[in-house]
Amino acid sequence: MFKLANGHSPARLKNFLHKRSPSKNAMLILAAIIIGIGSALAAVALNSALEFLTLLRRTHSDHWWIFIIPAIGAAAAVILSRNILKESGGHGVGEVIAKVGLKQGILRPVSMISALITSLLTIASGGSAGPEAPVVVSGSSMGSNLSRALKMGGQSRMTLIGCGAAGSISAIFNAPVTGMIFAVEIILGEWTPYHLIPIAISSVVATQTSRLLEGNVIPFSQQFPPMGFADLGASILLAVLAALVSVFFVRSIRQVGSACSAFTNVAWIKAGVGGLSVGIIGMAFPLAIGEGYSSIKMAIHGTLPAGITVVAVMVAARIATTSLTLGSGGLGGIFAPCLVIGSLFGTFFYRAISHIIPPQWLTGETSYALLGMAGVVSGVMQAPLTSVFLVLEITNGYQAVMHIMIVTFLASMLTHAFEPSSFYFKDLVEKGQLLRPKTDAKILSDIDPESLVRKELTQVCPSMPVSDFLKVLTSTSQTHIPIIDSTTKQFKGMIDVASARSSILDPEQLHSNIGEVAVDKNTPLIDLTMEAAEILEIMNRSGKRTLPVMKEGDFVGFITKEDILSAYRGEMKSYGTCDNLF
Repeated sequence: MFKLANGHSPARLKNFLHKRSPSKNAMLILAAIIIGIGSALAAVALNSALEFLTLLRRTHSDHWWIFIIPAIGAAAAVILSRNILKESGGHGVGEVIAKVGLKQGILRPVSMISALITSLLTIASGGSAGPEAPVVVSGSSMGSNLSRALKMGGQSRMTLIGCGAAGSISAIFNAPVTGMIFAVEIILGEWTPYHLIPIAISSVVATQTSRLLEGNVIPFSQQFPPMGFADLGASILLAVLAALVSVFFVRSIRQVGSACSAFTNVAWIKAGVGGLSVGIIGMAFPLAIGEGYSSIKMAIHGTLPAGITVVAVMVAARIATTSLTLGSGGLGGIFAPCLVIGSLFGTFFYRAISHIIPPQWLTGETSYALLGMAGVVSGVMQAPLTSVFLVLEITNGYQAVMHIMIVTFLASMLTHAFEPSSFYFKDLVEKGQLLRPKTDAKILSDIDPESLVRKELTQVCPSMPVSDFLKVLTSTSQTHIPIIDSTTKQFKGMIDVASARSSILDPEQLHSNIGEVAVDKNTPLIDLTMEAAEILEIMNRSGKRTLPVMKEGDFVGFITKEDILSAYRGEMKSYGTCDNLF
């Protein structure tokens, strides 16, 4: 064969160029730009609507009936989500992660608007939740459905889902690096150039779009002053306590969820009761309801009420309202509540420790409010990189980067000791739905068992004499033969030719029925609804390498371990060809 000077044949060169098709790369980049713009518009629209409706609610805060509004908003959001839009509910980000792992990134088109509307009802009415998760769901749905419209493959779809998630976070916080890291650390769980380049582009585009519409404003512009050696020791203690706060916060949400489920199984009633409880708490502590950004600004600007007790009560009230909102099934995210609780806890910590350490040795209350934000976000999400860059970007606090990193990584590590899975992952782990890229579970989930079923098979009836069966064997290479009743077409069993050799070759059995002599009675049946991983487990337990497959009670064919493992190797190979964009 003719070869080029470098030793590569034209066929190899053609294959090289095909894998790096400029048109495919350009299409992926263009899609990332479109999604960045779309997710920014969604974020800006939700923020603007929240500001308007929250102001409207606060203008009526002196009316006696105001405590009922959170209940109405939460119940209406659940009814709209479950009964009208037919969504599954939940906190949003976990749903996206599950779809990325189990459903090849297929998100419903209605998710582009449903999460925005339902979370708007919940938060604007006073529910303690964040607007970030709904925008992430919206942006991720944009990515999923645009990839399907452009007929892109599964790997590209995952990338565009990451673009939507990154663009959403970037636009909300004016933090492009945070958005990019959030997408790959939490949503996709995979750091490859194929993902990173489009996601980075989408993050920047979303940030710039948001800045054009709302201005280049750092969300919490109070900067860290330089922090000293005493602050370093205090930061370690703060991280330890922030981990405990994170564990208590996450478990309180789950305890409320369990209590609500024990009370009733009607979703909108649960959400309404939770919202009513939030409204009652809000009558005494108005700062404990809503998304809570005003509390953060008060904490980092040092304008919270004086005293330790009042801040401790504010922390407890915010944990209570968030637990009641999310635990009862209210729709919204946990990002903003973590920031609020963290900033209040940081303030409480500083005021408490300043009675032990001379205040002149410490930087100031503002710095500890920001460190508290980093600690609680990192503890609850167990995503230290996202937490580090979020606090750095939204505060422009690069002077305290070492202290922030100590708090985030230590808080995440300690929380993990008590809660092995993050808030986003725990339910998925318990349901077996957390499938991360390039793990065995994820690769096996991508295999469609139905495509591996061998359907064109030689069959025999149970009444066939062994002598006739031996003639059948001379005309087929099958090692396993299904026995099908010729009248009812029902599956009666399977003949493992190797295992049944001694029986079918016995001269005394030549005139016996094959269904009585050679059927394998210990063969488990496989249903087409089973995943490849479950089928492999059954094969390993039974010691069988070939099993019959049933669909709605009817025999459809055989599936073999060799075919599953071959498909597994094919999936592994496809991963290796998608690591680079260019």
